[in-house]
Amino acid sequence: MEQTLKRTLVILLTALPLYFTPVWASNDGPDDIPLTPIHNDNIRPRSIAPVCYYLDGYVYIICDTCITSTSATVTRQSDNVQWSNISYSNILQISVSTDPGIYHISLVLSDGSLYYGDYNL
Repeated sequence: MEQTLKRTLVILLTALPLYFTPVWASNDGPDDIPLTPIHNDNIRPRSIAPVCYYLDGYVYIICDTCITSTSATVTRQSDNVQWSNISYSNILQISVSTDPGIYHISLVLSDGSLYYGDYNL
């Protein structure tokens, strides 16, 4: 009887993950936008690369605390419609289109660093 109980417990514990979806497997989070620095004359950017992501009609850019202003433009590639914004802090939010397509983002940080990236909706 003890052997049967152990087997049943092992089978239940093995099958348990099949019934639960882990939180980290959820697809409802923001879509990261990889950014590439633009190097001028082989000079590396002075700041830490910003974090950029799209979520529910907004592009968010979060920079290192040493950044005092951020300016960015998002361009829809199909018709060159643009959205832009500027922030006098290290966090920037841009309201953009939710229409499907390929979008290009370019940004300038207060330390002179330039970055660009693309995302697809």
